[in-house]
Amino acid sequence: MNKLLAVAGSVLLLGAPRIVEAGTMFTNPVIYVQPMVLNFGRVPTNATATATFVVENMGIGILVGTASVPAPFKVTAGGNYSLKANEAQMVTVTYTPRSAEPDSQTVKFTGGGGAKTTVTDTPAPVPRKLFTR
Repeated sequence: MNKLLAVAGSVLLLGAPRIVEAGTMFTNPVIYVQPMVLNFGRVPTNATATATFVVENMGIGILVGTASVPAPFKVTAGGNYSLKANEAQMVTVTYTPRSAEPDSQTVKFTGGGGAKTTVTDTPAPVPRKLFTR
């Protein structure tokens, strides 16, 4: 699936997983985060699940920043980054639900224009069982 990236008034079409490898068009650090949504699915109350984002510097120079997210989600690894051009780093998020209620939060990434992604525990719909006679 292609995504659009808007930087300083320009719009670029991004294909998964990277901008065309022919070189960069940017003269400063530019953050690129994948995936845009992390869905932890159904996690039992007080259990812990872990998932990761990839943060990449698609520009020139050093991308310095942090990743943060409100509870009950928590950045547990890779939350501070300092990435040279075309370097990438994993950012690990854990989730420990406090109740059976659905949770959804925004993960904020700073540096290189910043980025926002979503973490959620919205379970995939359960398929209906068909009964035959």
